[in-house]
Amino acid sequence: MTRPKITMTLLVRNEQDIIAENIRFHHALGVDSFIVMDNLSTDATADIVKALAQEIDIEYLHQPRDDYNQWEWVTEMARKAATDHGADWVINNDADEFWVPRQGDLTSYLSGLPPETGAVLAQRHNGVVICPAGAPLEGSCAPETCSVFERGSTNNLGKPLPGKVLHRACATVTVAQGNHAVSDMPGRTEAAGDGLRILHYPYRSLAHYKEKIRLGGAAYKRNTELPQGVGATWRAHFEGLETGVVDRFWTDLSLTLEEVEIGLLSGSLMRDERVSGFYTARARQAGQRQLQAARARLLDQTRTLVEEFKASQAYMISRAARHLRKNRPMYYNLRFAINSAEAHLDALEKLTVPEDSGQICGDLAALRDAFSLFPRNGALRGFLGDLLALACPAQAERLRRDCAGKRVILHTSCHPRLTATQETIASFAPLDGEYHHIILLGAPNGASPSEDDTPLGFAYDGQILQVPSPDNYESLHRKLFYAYMLFDLLTEPELLVKIDDNILLKDAPAFASCIDDVAGQGAEYAGRRVGSQRHDSQWHGWHIGKCADPLIEARGYQYPLPRDYAAGGHGYVLGPKGLAACSYMYLAMKEFFIMRAVGLEDACVGHAAYAQELELLDLSNLQNQLTLQGLTTKERERLVQARPDTPPDV
Repeated sequence: MTRPKITMTLLVRNEQDIIAENIRFHHALGVDSFIVMDNLSTDATADIVKALAQEIDIEYLHQPRDDYNQWEWVTEMARKAATDHGADWVINNDADEFWVPRQGDLTSYLSGLPPETGAVLAQRHNGVVICPAGAPLEGSCAPETCSVFERGSTNNLGKPLPGKVLHRACATVTVAQGNHAVSDMPGRTEAAGDGLRILHYPYRSLAHYKEKIRLGGAAYKRNTELPQGVGATWRAHFEGLETGVVDRFWTDLSLTLEEVEIGLLSGSLMRDERVSGFYTARARQAGQRQLQAARARLLDQTRTLVEEFKASQAYMISRAARHLRKNRPMYYNLRFAINSAEAHLDALEKLTVPEDSGQICGDLAALRDAFSLFPRNGALRGFLGDLLALACPAQAERLRRDCAGKRVILHTSCHPRLTATQETIASFAPLDGEYHHIILLGAPNGASPSEDDTPLGFAYDGQILQVPSPDNYESLHRKLFYAYMLFDLLTEPELLVKIDDNILLKDAPAFASCIDDVAGQGAEYAGRRVGSQRHDSQWHGWHIGKCADPLIEARGYQYPLPRDYAAGGHGYVLGPKGLAACSYMYLAMKEFFIMRAVGLEDACVGHAAYAQELELLDLSNLQNQLTLQGLTTKERERLVQARPDTPPDV
């Protein structure tokens, strides 16, 4: 049997997030050539298609009209597939549709059709928009992650979603608007049944859908040839973009994980992982290549640095005349002086052998030990950032994007006090400017991983940052320093403001002015200065009654205090160098964080800043000594409400 040639047509507009994988997916399933007509894309769609044409047979067409006369344009491409591409079969596709045969590939499916079949009608199944609980507008349905679909999709009128047709190539074919039917060609149209289905992703994100409606709806409105009933959903949503119609539509569309489970068990939803699996396999292959490149960079840079270090140490003794060398300590200690650098390189060569980024992330403790041998090697910190981007790609990119150039307010909390933290964030509503709020939580369900068991990784949904450190009081320093490491390795905020969950914004202008002053002075570390007292003068029982570990409840603070530091309960500010100082301390001094003692996180930050020679900008203010200017505590507010005559903070 002669292998049929398949050509796919695609009419696209602003599909940069999906067009490449659509083409790659169908090419892998047997499509030989593609005709892509770009209708006024303003994103990178055209560049992506042209780049793909260097490796796949793609004919690129530009359509400058803006009236969405789809049937005419698709008919043109369908006829071109027959006359210019020599196709046997033509699939008229949209960028958000993936044609999936039940078995094998598209070539084997089409080879099995009888000669009297001129066209096949396949049903579309919309991907399910899954949202976080209580946040339906954040629901998404991306091909790379979506594996749940509606078994019987309907349109906005509640009628079955019409299918799409593929057909035998014909120079006289006419394709109907929407690719739902063909005419002017021989053969009969048959239903594909369960032999072929179309996995459809029209609702990838609310922002993408609104942009699609804005462009497509306006084009339909300009079209004077098509009946008003054609494109009715797009027309209605276009008219309702500014009145909340689309937001309400998206809210009704979005399902929580619990609703998805109900749908799967009741049979209204189905699971299909062929498209998401394709993405996963490609991502795994790409990730392995990126990991190999990152490892090569790390080892090349490390070898260079180690050799330079060894040469510099040898130079110190080589400068002395030979008869004087035995009187110099380096004469006897040179081989010991370079041990740490050589052991560091040897450890990295072994620890980075696995081809799976997740496996290397699981050895964070060993990587920290390796870093402690030769902590001047900044290339390792860069490698850890690469690892995080590979192991947690979506979360890493979102965290990077959310923090870029922003003033990040990090609300330190724990799972039981999450509601209290939401109240804190709500109080910041009057604050204007480039601020982004993040809630920091530790490991869930009472998990208390040791530093030797703590992996490299995190979860982030746009507001909650969850790190694999204990969520208890005595481990606050571990949780915060892990977060500071993430911010250092992945993000570039203007500055970070750390506050506790008992804080409220009381005076937005005063707070903004305070932070402006910190930024204006270029301070890397700022807050209310404390620590002038000696260690024996501190309160050593503050933690009693708060800790999960009874042994720690029987101990006071068992480590030195820095000369001065910013009080944690009052809130403090870290710039990029301040975050880097804390990140360095966490990576280089693992055993400090293993010590079974309550952790003074603010004192730890003071130690980290002192070690990197960062000066503390004192933000003490006689009008408000409880916290940063413009902030107050919830306890203070309750006191004021109970006793209005309470004097101002002093």
